[in-house]
Amino acid sequence: MKTITAIILFTLLTLSCTRNNTKIINSSHTIALSSKKSKEGMKNQLKSWAIRDIEKDTIPGISLLRATEELLTNKKGTDVIVAVIDMPIKIDHKALKNNIWKNTNEIAGNHIDDNQNGYIDDIHGWNFIGNSKNENIIFMHYEFTRFLIAEKMGIPLRPELASQLPRAQKVYNERMEYAEENLLGVKKMDSLYYNTKTTLSNFFPDKKINETKLDSLLSSNPKMAEVIELHKMYQDENVDDSYVDNMMLKAEKRIAIQLNFDYDDRAIIGDDLNNLIDTNYGNGNVSHNTEILTHGTKMAGVIVSSFGEESLQDIMKHIKIMPLPISGLGGENDKDMALAIRYAADNGADIINISSGKYFSLHEDWVHDAIKYAESKDVLIVVSSGNVGIDLDAEPKYRYPNDNSPTGHTEISNNFMRIGTSNYTLDSTFVHPATNYGKTEVDIFAPGEEIYTATSIKNEDYAYGSGTSEAAAVVSKSAAIIKCYYPKLKAHQIKDILLKTGVQYNIEVSMKDSSDNNIKIPFNELSKTGSVVNVYNALVLAESLTTNSSN
Repeated sequence: MKTITAIILFTLLTLSCTRNNTKIINSSHTIALSSKKSKEGMKNQLKSWAIRDIEKDTIPGISLLRATEELLTNKKGTDVIVAVIDMPIKIDHKALKNNIWKNTNEIAGNHIDDNQNGYIDDIHGWNFIGNSKNENIIFMHYEFTRFLIAEKMGIPLRPELASQLPRAQKVYNERMEYAEENLLGVKKMDSLYYNTKTTLSNFFPDKKINETKLDSLLSSNPKMAEVIELHKMYQDENVDDSYVDNMMLKAEKRIAIQLNFDYDDRAIIGDDLNNLIDTNYGNGNVSHNTEILTHGTKMAGVIVSSFGEESLQDIMKHIKIMPLPISGLGGENDKDMALAIRYAADNGADIINISSGKYFSLHEDWVHDAIKYAESKDVLIVVSSGNVGIDLDAEPKYRYPNDNSPTGHTEISNNFMRIGTSNYTLDSTFVHPATNYGKTEVDIFAPGEEIYTATSIKNEDYAYGSGTSEAAAVVSKSAAIIKCYYPKLKAHQIKDILLKTGVQYNIEVSMKDSSDNNIKIPFNELSKTGSVVNVYNALVLAESLTTNSSN
């Protein structure tokens, strides 16, 4: 039976114990774990695998549960604000409602900017994709569509942007081909679903259908076998009218709006996208259209979740989510992102979580300036690496936002982290197959496969999600916990602590090369640290640093 060795990466060996003799999982400790055992053992622990521990549970999580039991029992925390720059968030969700940031200097509904921060009635944050009439954007252009619109309108592009037009056109053509094929497929699915529903309603007009009734129908009418099988499949996959209607809406709007050169996706806002000073737009409705725009709710859920563990509730209550919607279905605008980062920095955020997936940027300089502004305000920014399965070191400028200088790999700030996705299986599938990676461009990995979190999908409260967005949210959660118990630590110190205290696994993982061939790569070559975030070790180092600094 093949075994995998997990080595704890903790480079500061002089900190092998703290003054209270707390044990650090150090570099000499090894664990043998069979891949088969890992998968079987996960069945009953999947909902909370991300917070479990490689030593105690043989599960490669972030060791938060262990840290809670061994390091935080007698500690008091302080509130930490995490800005979630994403889609709108369902702030009244039962898993989130007690963790939503409130602007106590603003009076709700009086239509006055009480605290004079430039935003009227921003009680829980600011929605950058709406207007004062509470009209809000759901669908928006992709960024590559905006590139091509600028060219067609004769808007001058800087040479470095103009050089990307052929790439934008190529991506546009590929996405349009996909969109047309997808629309045909969704129309077929829509027809099949509603035909199945209509056919069964002829037999069950009361719409009360159960397996006994279906079996009875099948025995009396064998020709109904296909319809009954489809109905059972829809039930198993939670496919209902809302799901099918949303699929159709997305498929249609992808062509009608996201890829449509003639559609003005900012018409209801009325601002100038190329003027950063034009900021008189948006509204305080941070929860609009969450049944279709679900991503923000999921990320907030990961950041504040106790994952069903009561011992974590006293910790999680200190994390407050500041919703800053900038995303619909399509691509975020650089203007909205830059202004949202600045809003977070100006209104008390300690950490900013961003799950943007753009591969083009018309105003990268605006976002870079905002990142540096957040650094000046001592705000840590955590960003997902993306889900295309590419080596970002090969094309560092084609993933936004980033903290790269215009000349290459040099970082413009020390408050920015980019995250890849790890899995719970200690074998060749240890990383998510679509995670982006890069020895220079990705800082560290974190659990992001099958993460159980809140959702705003109709008729559902919780769901599993996978990807670098979930991994970034896990890191934002980790950073928030450190800040909660060690509030004097600066953003760059928290980043440094997280990067220095990860767990490194000696394992080869399956990835795709540039030609889409299967290859094996050592896990420690996929990121700058070659490791997975570990809250336990991070808290031990944070304790040591703060203790030493006070002496």
